[in-house]
Amino acid sequence: MDKQFDKSEEKQSIVVRVLLSVLRVALIIGLFFYVLYHITNGFSAELETETANVYTEQLAFNATGVIVRSEKAVENTSGGVVSYRYENGTRVNKGAKVAVVYGSGDDASVVARVAEIDKTIDFLETAGADTELTVSDGVSAGQKISSTLLTVSAGISRGDYGTVSAAEDSLLESHLRRNAALDGDSDSVSAALASLESERASLARSLSSATSMLTANAAGYFYDYADGAENIFDYGNITTITPDEYSACLAKAEAATSSAAGKIVTLAKWYFVCPAAKERCASLKEGKKYDIAFGMSDMTLSMTLAAKNTVGDDAVLVFSTNEMPSGFDFTRMQRVTVVSQTVSGYRVPSRALRVVDGTVGVYVRSGNTVLFRACDVIYESGSYSYVSTETEGVTLYSLDEDETNDLYCKGLSLYDNVIVSGANELAPDRIVN
Repeated sequence: MDKQFDKSEEKQSIVVRVLLSVLRVALIIGLFFYVLYHITNGFSAELETETANVYTEQLAFNATGVIVRSEKAVENTSGGVVSYRYENGTRVNKGAKVAVVYGSGDDASVVARVAEIDKTIDFLETAGADTELTVSDGVSAGQKISSTLLTVSAGISRGDYGTVSAAEDSLLESHLRRNAALDGDSDSVSAALASLESERASLARSLSSATSMLTANAAGYFYDYADGAENIFDYGNITTITPDEYSACLAKAEAATSSAAGKIVTLAKWYFVCPAAKERCASLKEGKKYDIAFGMSDMTLSMTLAAKNTVGDDAVLVFSTNEMPSGFDFTRMQRVTVVSQTVSGYRVPSRALRVVDGTVGVYVRSGNTVLFRACDVIYESGSYSYVSTETEGVTLYSLDEDETNDLYCKGLSLYDNVIVSGANELAPDRIVN
């Protein structure tokens, strides 16, 4: 009986040892696969990352407003047809004869033709003054003709037809120099001059007396148009204009008419004034420069915010500049785009931001380690945030009086792999594989 009991106990002992051996093998295999799982980036599928790169974004809004300048209308009290003597934007002295008034349109047309002839005569006399041209000069002139024609062709292909008129004088001068140098054809210039002078004399004899002369009532920049709103907006006090005052002046300006022949802009400094919602222009600071894109001129000017006058939820913005670019359209009413701010920094998904020990930052993956990077957020736009490229490092857990817990974290750097998802369960310096 005792022998049977001993055999039974021996069998149970063998079974236990076998089970323990199997369990040990299973644990070893499990540990092996666990380690292998980490080595082959087993956690990587849980961590979605995005590389930190520098992006720049312009924050802008559209506005409609008016141009305000120091203006004096040049009145035409005698009626008739006005023939202007200066191009728009030309600087004139007080008392300068800016226009001639004729009794009929025929006289005005004759005067315009005489002005064209005078310009051509001056050009031909200048072009024909050089009588010592060489063959080399002729070849150079021919090359310039080819180059100018290519420029004109390129301009036409992109819809810039202004290059045609701009190249007219250059082509004519090059043609005359080429002919004079290579063909000895100087008589053609003399013949053309004689013909033009004869035509001019004939036209001059056909003119009746001018009705009157229009003179500049102040020194400044002459323009051959006026809209009747020259004195509606108070130039001297424009920086104090309120939203209600702007609306009242705008209504008067839109209803204004003018019989003036033109105007004199007495000062170079001018303003662009526009209404805006208080919330929209909250970031604008008086005294700072902002880029204003004028669609009518296809130009962008840097203008100073001279005033931001707010009443309730409404505001009036007053921008100023002394810049008067050639070709700029100074039509009173303008539609513009105001660039209120230019933001540049590391762009990261907003959902990646976390707060650790009171510090805003993101988790980044560096090899097989999760690190925390501090973030100085300078702007939030939709689903993304912009982080300063100069964010300084911080020491976490420094206030718990246990220096062993202190953990220094750098600021976010270029090309850091920012963890977008899976970061909720992470902690600084955690090993992920």
